[in-house]
This record gives sequence, C-alpha cells and structure tokens, in this order.
Amino acid sequence: MKFFLGLCSFLSAVLGIYSFVIFVRIIVSWVAMFTRRNQGWSVDSGSQGPQQAESIIDTLDRILGRICDPYLNLFRGVKGLRRSAVDFTPLLALVVLNLVRSILSIFAQTGEITVWIIIAILVEGLWSSFFSLLIFILIVLLVVRLIAGRSNGYRANNIINTIDSILDGPVGFVYKLFFRGKQVDDQKIVGVSLVFYVVLLVVLSWLENILFNFLISI
Repeated sequence: MKFFLGLCSFLSAVLGIYSFVIFVRIIVSWVAMFTRRNQGWSVDSGSQGPQQAESIIDTLDRILGRICDPYLNLFRGVKGLRRSAVDFTPLLALVVLNLVRSILSIFAQTGEITVWIIIAILVEGLWSSFFSLLIFILIVLLVVRLIAGRSNGYRANNIINTIDSILDGPVGFVYKLFFRGKQVDDQKIVGVSLVFYVVLLVVLSWLENILFNFLISI
C-alpha cells in the first residue's frame, strides 16, 4: 500500500511539472501568434517572409510543441472553444490533467477518496485550471488593449484589431450591462470592463474557496 501511495505521489508531482510546461506552452503559442500577425505572417500556415529569421519565441514555441502537442492534440476536436485566431482547447486539456493530478495527490496524502472530495476536486480544478485562467487572460488582454488604445500607428492598430476580435463578447456583455443604448468611448468601455472582470475574479475566487472547504469538510 505504501508503494502505491508513493507511486501516486510521484505521478502527481510529474503531472504538476507537465501542467506547468503546458501552461507555458499556451502563453508562448499565443505570444507567437500575435507576433506573427504584427510582422505580417500567415497565422494559419505559420509561413514567414524570405528575410524573416525565426525568433526566440518561435523557437521556444516549436520546442514546447514537441513536448506538449501529443497530449494537447487529443483535445483539438472539441468545438466551441476557439475564439477568432485563439484556441482555448489547451485549457480543457489542462483542466483534465490537473484533475487527475489532484486526485492522485489527495489519495497519496489520505489513502482514501470520497465522493465529496472528488466533487471538491472537480470544482477546484475547473476553477483554477479553466475559468480563473480564462478571466486572468481576459484581464491581461484588456490591459494590453487599454495601452494600445492610447498609441497610434500601424502596429498599435493591428494589435487593437486582433484583441478586439477576441474581446468582442466579454466587452459587449459589459457594455450591455452598464451602457446599453449609450454612445461611449471605446477606452472607457475597455476600462470599465477591466475593473468589472478584476472584481469578478476576486469575488468568484472567494466563493470557490468557501465551496471547496465546505465540500472537503462533509
């Protein structure tokens, strides 16, 4: 039994490291995608101009792809998680991986798994690996959009157009919630959206923590 618990603990640690590598892969792939757009690359084909050397970001993206893509490709067929040029299916892959890791970790510590513990793990895993991460990424994009909106030039406009295609739904929701039918400056809507989603992240994190502790205590 001790050997099995030790094996679960070891596998949990390995999956934790792999989860971190996948998270880095997600961020790097998105940065690489935005960089290619700004440089006039084809996002779909990944082709580059004859005089355009491979950047450090693209090199890192290629290396991490060899490590992570065999697992991530298992989730590529899931529909409804692609927004413009950004593919959110890797986040689903991260959720599944972290759920398995959490189950192994708790079983290694306690030697037992109850239904309520599994539900608590599902709640915590979905929140920390998917929903909170989505809101965090949304907040980062809103900050970048807010900064880009104060700049002029082709590159700034390119960044704005790319981010707006991703933020259309979330920002549109905030507009309907606070400014329905009113003429409002884009920067003001983005600023209000930023505050709204920061507050939402804090409140939902607090509620998730309360729910998790309650389910664990049952």
